[in-house]
Amino acid sequence: MKLATRPGTTSMRPEPEAQFSGTLDLNTIKLVSWDVDGTLYSLTRMKWWLLRLMLREFVVGRGADIRHDLKLLQRHRAAIAAVRSRGGILTEGLSVPEREMLLTAERRWYGRAIARTGSRPGVTKLLDFFASKRIPQVVVSDYEATYKLDALRFEGYFRATYCGDSLGFVKPSPRLFDRVVADFNIEPHELLHIGDRSDTDAVAAVAAGCKCLLLGRDFRNFRALADALRPGGLK
Repeated sequence: MKLATRPGTTSMRPEPEAQFSGTLDLNTIKLVSWDVDGTLYSLTRMKWWLLRLMLREFVVGRGADIRHDLKLLQRHRAAIAAVRSRGGILTEGLSVPEREMLLTAERRWYGRAIARTGSRPGVTKLLDFFASKRIPQVVVSDYEATYKLDALRFEGYFRATYCGDSLGFVKPSPRLFDRVVADFNIEPHELLHIGDRSDTDAVAAVAAGCKCLLLGRDFRNFRALADALRPGGLK
């Protein structure tokens, strides 16, 4: 199993594909961070449930409300995508009323769809494994994540939640990870990030000097990863 990491012998940022060729010694990991969207749950299944919920609401005459909420959600996603293309630093944030309106729409649609989707198979097993090792866990997401953790019933697993769109920087900027490392007073290489995207999770974590495992690249599913981390797999 390969890990993305930043070599300690150069000041240049590596390419996203840079791999750690050694084993993962859990004794060197002091913190595990998790991406949310696409990692803790399947985006494909969530979108299926989202469509189903919206169609149900449309049938009962709430078409205008759906169009209003969709416009808010799509505009925000497009704005974050544009920020990512410029390196991940937000120069303008939402006003308090705008953010409240957006979060209301997100909870109404994303929250309900995620609750029906549920977590990926094996995620709880891996969360419990790290907890049994007394390794703290946090969330590092580009978007508001608290209501998503509530929907997945994962509230008690995480020491802190870092949401980039409210902090002012999103992946691929490494500043989210810089913030986490500073808050927990650890070295960058002592943080292991688990995500699903090479262009955001891996780029940002590697640039900050952290280790990174990607679903679909470094491991095929969470049950396999949990098994690999046990004795007889990785250290």
